[in-house]
Amino acid sequence: MIVPMKRLSLAAMQADEERLLEALQKIGTVEIIGILEDPTEAERSENALSRLQKLNDSMEAIKPFAPKKSFFTPQKREISLAEIRHETERAATVADSIESLLHEKSALSGEREKLLAQKEDLLPWINLNAPMDSIRNTKRVSYFVGFCAQKDLGKLDEQEFLEAQFVSDGTDLATIIACRSEDSRVAQNFLKSIEWTDYAFPKSSDTPCDAIRKIDERLAQIQTEVEKIENNVMVYSEQLELLENAADLTVIDLDRMEAKHELTHTNTAFLLEGWVREDCVEQTEDAVRSVTQAYSFEVREPNEDEIPPSVVKNNRIVAPFEEVQTLYSRPDPYGIDGTPYMTPFYILLFGLMLSDTGYGILLALGALAYIKIKKPTGMSGGISRVLAWGGLSTAIWGIFVGSFFGISRTPASGAIFDNVSAFFDRIGIFPVWLDPMKDSMQMLALCMGLGILHMVSGYLIKAIEFFKRGDWKSAIVDELSWVMIILGLVIGFLPTIAGMAGMTVNLPVTVTQPAVIAAGVGAVLILLFKGRNAPKFFGKVTGGLGELYNITGVLSDVLSYARLFALGIATGVIGQVFNTLCAMLMQGKSIAGQIVGGAISIILLILLHTFNLAINTLGAFVHCARLQYVEFYGRFYEAGGRAFRPLAYNTKHIQVTK
Repeated sequence: MIVPMKRLSLAAMQADEERLLEALQKIGTVEIIGILEDPTEAERSENALSRLQKLNDSMEAIKPFAPKKSFFTPQKREISLAEIRHETERAATVADSIESLLHEKSALSGEREKLLAQKEDLLPWINLNAPMDSIRNTKRVSYFVGFCAQKDLGKLDEQEFLEAQFVSDGTDLATIIACRSEDSRVAQNFLKSIEWTDYAFPKSSDTPCDAIRKIDERLAQIQTEVEKIENNVMVYSEQLELLENAADLTVIDLDRMEAKHELTHTNTAFLLEGWVREDCVEQTEDAVRSVTQAYSFEVREPNEDEIPPSVVKNNRIVAPFEEVQTLYSRPDPYGIDGTPYMTPFYILLFGLMLSDTGYGILLALGALAYIKIKKPTGMSGGISRVLAWGGLSTAIWGIFVGSFFGISRTPASGAIFDNVSAFFDRIGIFPVWLDPMKDSMQMLALCMGLGILHMVSGYLIKAIEFFKRGDWKSAIVDELSWVMIILGLVIGFLPTIAGMAGMTVNLPVTVTQPAVIAAGVGAVLILLFKGRNAPKFFGKVTGGLGELYNITGVLSDVLSYARLFALGIATGVIGQVFNTLCAMLMQGKSIAGQIVGGAISIILLILLHTFNLAINTLGAFVHCARLQYVEFYGRFYEAGGRAFRPLAYNTKHIQVTK
């Protein structure tokens, strides 16, 4: 359900400000809002951000060397703030040491890049035996150093007043040109007429070859120094948890500092404005009272121009499915929380899309093991619990309409799998109701029937909400009329539709005729009253006709539930194909061939069925969510709510014990 929000105004003395914010952050029930900012607190926030950046950089540096976390390690460690604060100074010392090493490494990396660039520039001149500083102009001779295009060598040879030495080969040749000083201007003009690129030697008495050798020696030294620094960084790898704790503590403090920016201050007091959940008002005031008795605590209903955050509250079964709803949109704070209504349908339809008992058992056990071991929170915790419920539903549906790792009661895979099929046939399971491969039309009818139930439930939920608001006209005309049309047409023409599908359904006339009449009454209600709010008669009529035309959209929505049939049958068929392929490997002509083939088949079966489970679980999750968002939520759900972001412990690595 949607939890009503209250607007909170809290006034207290500035001397109690820090302790009050700590108490509110501990219970995490108040979202602070405001527009003012304290420059002093802003400066403190900048310091905290700088400290957090230093800690993050240090963690990134030592992560490659830190011991890898086991799968059995919980997602977050449980620890108290007192324990973390006790280690704050040591964490700061470690971070400073790592930062110093990183700065030294960064300087060496910059020097290495510079040397590599110098080496690349000198490589074309490596065959020059003269010192580089000897190539300079004198009173009688001018030198031009650069790169000449291969195609311009002929033009260069034609210039008798120039003397050229080519140091390298290739398309652009490293070239040194000499001429008399009085011809230097003519030489410059000539070089401008060809493809010539000037080059300046670095100021060095070494030859290019000697300079490159010295660069290589320095690069080797830099590499040794970098490795030494990395070894020194590696020493701190066991301090990763210490830095993670300090980083989360910094985030907690930073959130509290930023919350102070939103407070209004006087010389001696402060005013806090925010949102608090209605069911947490008493808990919040108790937290304030535990800090000080000098306070003013007032809550009120939101004004018309105020939009409160959207918060939902559900029981332990329904709560994980809030994450599925959040993937779509949060509910309007004055609308309907669709989670309790969506949950049973999501579990039901998810299982039907997989419908394999073996896969369901693995999925449920895997999700439960992940929850038990990793103790996930937030979205990962919610999704893992959704998958656990989906696995349970899949296992049950597999008994009624599916298979067990692609094995059903009908032998089709060969080898040992046919013996398993015969065993299933003797005990009468997989399936005990209908076989999608043999009874395709019945399976499709089941999917369509569940889809119609799904859609009609959406109309009924909205109708009930209208009745609660006292708007019986909208409830009857806009919602119940569609229920009458859909159910009336389905029941009234069910024998005919079933006959077209090769099935036999007998319903007495006393049932079908009233159903058709109810559909007609629903259509008349829409035609006459759907456009009731239009100002003119023509608008009233066209409004009803336009709404009736939506029957095509309803039919399209019903057909979209065929994806239940498609995905459900695909899981078993793909699993059966994998079994058949592996059965062929088991049927070797010799005992040795059968042993080798059996060993390979076991490995392949594990890999292929794991892939089938993963890809079809993803498909079931996505397509089931799509059916909720479009075909179900489209009937009653009002989206657009914003998240409730209270001052709390928003940590990444630790779970604060309170």
